[in-house]
Amino acid sequence: MKKTGEVPLGRVLLFVAIALGGALFDLWTKSAIFASVGEPGSPSRSIVPDILELRTSYNTGALWGFMRTVPWAATMFAVLSVVASVGIVVWLFFFRAAKDRRLTIALALIMAGAIGNCYDRLMYGRVRDFVYFHVDKIKFECAIFNFADNMLVLGALMLMFIALKPEAVATPESTPAISEEAAPVS
Repeated sequence: MKKTGEVPLGRVLLFVAIALGGALFDLWTKSAIFASVGEPGSPSRSIVPDILELRTSYNTGALWGFMRTVPWAATMFAVLSVVASVGIVVWLFFFRAAKDRRLTIALALIMAGAIGNCYDRLMYGRVRDFVYFHVDKIKFECAIFNFADNMLVLGALMLMFIALKPEAVATPESTPAISEEAAPVS
């Protein structure tokens, strides 16, 4: 029998499926693209001419190359990823925040991205990136990124929307009272 306030097993499974599935997808795509396209400096592959291409790159910093020139950045971001991951699990499952499905999904996406990029930092000392989005006609260029980065950004955006529009919580004032006429007689 489930205790009041306990996180449903389905929430745990949802979190694990998104976090591990997302991380595995990220790592698989990095390996596949680097094997296919080659190491950074190899010719890129156009997917949509003048807009989207596969171009391998290494990033020693964080999202969009933040702090890439700091020599110990990869180690620092790996440690931060582990700390954040532990914090996510504690918050969701020990403090029972996973009762909110939207929060569970958002934090699972962040966990997936953290795992994918942390793995790269620990194994390679840098993160493997390969998606290059640019619009040549307007001279727009985005940093080269990977799917872990996308999951981190999507999870963060979801957290912002959750903070701006929290789920309605039933309160005693919003719950209709049973009138004395309708109440069962004992």
